[in-house]
Amino acid sequence: MINLFRTNNVILNSAYGHFDYKDDGEIKLNDQGYKLKSVDKVWAQFFVKLQFECGHSVLLWRDSCREREYRHLLAHLQRER
Repeated sequence: MINLFRTNNVILNSAYGHFDYKDDGEIKLNDQGYKLKSVDKVWAQFFVKLQFECGHSVLLWRDSCREREYRHLLAHLQRER
């Protein structure tokens, strides 16, 4: 049952630590670089799901960031997509 959930992306890791987003879609999470593949903003009032080209996905929780920075990220992602 757990494997079924993992393959359907129900169980995801939350992003934690240092997070840096660049305009070209590159994200650094704890000094490791990732290229953004897709963003799920369905629950953006609480979190966004970031999926990277390598297949790794994380949740970025709204309350884990400064409000202004979270809104800026969402606005930028909206313009890009």
